[in-house]
Amino acid sequence: MTFNSASLVTQGWGLPMLIRGMLDSGVFNPRQITEMVAAFESTLAALNLVDRTDPVTELIAKAIIDCAKPGEIDRVRLRDCAIEAVTKH
Repeated sequence: MTFNSASLVTQGWGLPMLIRGMLDSGVFNPRQITEMVAAFESTLAALNLVDRTDPVTELIAKAIIDCAKPGEIDRVRLRDCAIEAVTKH
């Protein structure tokens, strides 16, 4: 499956399409998804990413999902985890 990082149109629970398209059905409940979306938006802001077509936005979405899979759902910790994931060398 391919993801179009330009398709960050808000739908459903206010969930950006990029993250929505990456989520496995039934893995996360609506509250968790809300926290993940907040972490995504916060990460973009922290990294000064305003161009939603920037390929880094897709990496951030994937990082947040990976950080949340073990059960982490705090938006600040998810943001920090995603920043670490995309900025490490």
